[in-house]
Amino acid sequence: MKLLLVSPCPEVGRKTPKTLRIPQLALHILASLTPNDVDITVVDEEIEDIDFSIDFDLVGISCMTATANRGYRLCNIFREKGSKVVLGGVHPSVLPQEAIQHADAVVIGEAEGCWPDVIQDFRGGKLQKFYHIPAPDLSKSPLPRRDLHIDKTLFNCVGLVTTRGCPYDCEFCSVTDFYGKKIRHRPISMVVEDVKQSGSKLFLILDDNVTGQPRYSKRLFEALIPLGITWIGQSSISLAKDQEMLKLCRESGCAMLFFGLESVSPLSLMGMKKSLKSIKENEEAIKVIQDNGIAFHPSIVLGFDTDTKAIFDDTLEFLLRNKIPTTTLNVLTPYPGTRIYQRFKEEGRIISDDWNHYDHKTVVFQPKYMTPRELAEGYYYVQREFYSFSSLVRRIPFLLKVFPINLKRMLFLLLFNFACKGSLKYIDTSLSWADNNEQWNPQKIWTCDKALSLSKIEKV
Repeated sequence: MKLLLVSPCPEVGRKTPKTLRIPQLALHILASLTPNDVDITVVDEEIEDIDFSIDFDLVGISCMTATANRGYRLCNIFREKGSKVVLGGVHPSVLPQEAIQHADAVVIGEAEGCWPDVIQDFRGGKLQKFYHIPAPDLSKSPLPRRDLHIDKTLFNCVGLVTTRGCPYDCEFCSVTDFYGKKIRHRPISMVVEDVKQSGSKLFLILDDNVTGQPRYSKRLFEALIPLGITWIGQSSISLAKDQEMLKLCRESGCAMLFFGLESVSPLSLMGMKKSLKSIKENEEAIKVIQDNGIAFHPSIVLGFDTDTKAIFDDTLEFLLRNKIPTTTLNVLTPYPGTRIYQRFKEEGRIISDDWNHYDHKTVVFQPKYMTPRELAEGYYYVQREFYSFSSLVRRIPFLLKVFPINLKRMLFLLLFNFACKGSLKYIDTSLSWADNNEQWNPQKIWTCDKALSLSKIEKV
């Protein structure tokens, strides 16, 4: 039996810069769950091309919304060649009825609990249309097959998973729907063994919140200290309130943490389920974290319903005032399956259902207090200004403060800055492709929200 596992790229010929590439793990975990007598090929299209001259009995494709169209095209190609195709990942999980139109089976949610059944049913000629086992036990999930050419990205950085799940359930995020609200964790002994077997000293921990369960996190960090590794991860900003965990986090090798700050608008923060809801609290937390030698990397989303055009300059000023070394800037993206997608759909505000454009940097909805083009141009402006050469020169002292006498980490952050600057060419400010051009009305304000006036927003 010949099995192909694929992670599609968004578009053929367009690769993510190596500095911004996320290490692939899901398919390598599935490979570990596959019987030893199966001939397995794993392809991440961000790194290598698929050899279509080879005939495969079964093809598994894992895709996100931005790669769904490419995934569907691959399904059609392989089914025409006689292969059976199984689709999985976030997008097929939230839209299984759409996905099954292109595949023979769809795995909904995490695949660890049902992948052995998929293989067994395929061999028995009894492949089912849908498979779903919610919240599988992570202690029974094997270590990934790291011999199958997992991309280590820049500086041999490899992916690592310790927990899954997020309790915050943000309106614009699909993490809770996919992984659940309860945080589940791998046994610490398994994490340590995975680190040792990887042969790497630099890791990207892929958890949505590596500090989400403080008791577990502290024990994990204590176990990582003797290993002498360096790692980057994602955390809740409430970490700043726990000095013991902050100290252990740093001592375990944490160089930088990604924080879902989301917005610098007080009104936007008030509507989110965040542990810190004021700008002052967030600024104090940023200082505490960076004073402890951990680079603070915020994720900022532009285009919330409380945002006016003032948000662009406000965001730039906030980032520079708080000595932020790097950031991820995103356009609000109403992903299918999220509450915000359903709300925008009901309000007639979705301007395209072309999944290729659901990529964090393309406007696919009608904002409330600006036109889609104004949001796209504002996003381009903030990205361009923050990652400009003059801005980088001003931020170098911040990098030196956080990473003194560590040239490798400094080089990583500098290259990250250059990669983000290079991504400007992928931002489409023309929006000429949109399906519903008639909705681009700069004067339009939704009647259901007239109580929230522009003057009130701009005074905050």
